[in-house]
Amino acid sequence: MQETVTVQEVAQQLQQEHAELHHLFEEAAQASDLAQMSGFLASLHHRLTAHFNAEERPGGLYDTLGFCAPEFRRPLGQLVDDHFRLAATARNLRERARAVGGVDTDALRVDIARLVRAVAEHENRELEMVRQATGRAPTPARTPAAG
Repeated sequence: MQETVTVQEVAQQLQQEHAELHHLFEEAAQASDLAQMSGFLASLHHRLTAHFNAEERPGGLYDTLGFCAPEFRRPLGQLVDDHFRLAATARNLRERARAVGGVDTDALRVDIARLVRAVAEHENRELEMVRQATGRAPTPARTPAAG
């Protein structure tokens, strides 16, 4: 049996994930040493890629938005491109924190802050699409979820 999902339901779940990701960002930025920072960045990279996969999967936010608002397909493609860039940046930060010989923790914190701003900007564009999609019709658009 297929389950139906509204844009609001998917967006609400993903906003909770956004909050959890931002908590990991804070932990990584406030880590006391490179070993701790590396651990938080590894966890962050894993959670970030899992989050992106959830947004992109059939029945996920992007599928649901593209179904109920076909004009979002191009901007959604740009958000998918962001996913690749943001995940690569997180992976790079993780690798820098793991590097033998160390890295300047202050420089790494600056780059983590830069990634946080990029993720926040990405999330704002997602949320704007959700607002537009949910304002389009008096009742929420529903689409079949992967089942």
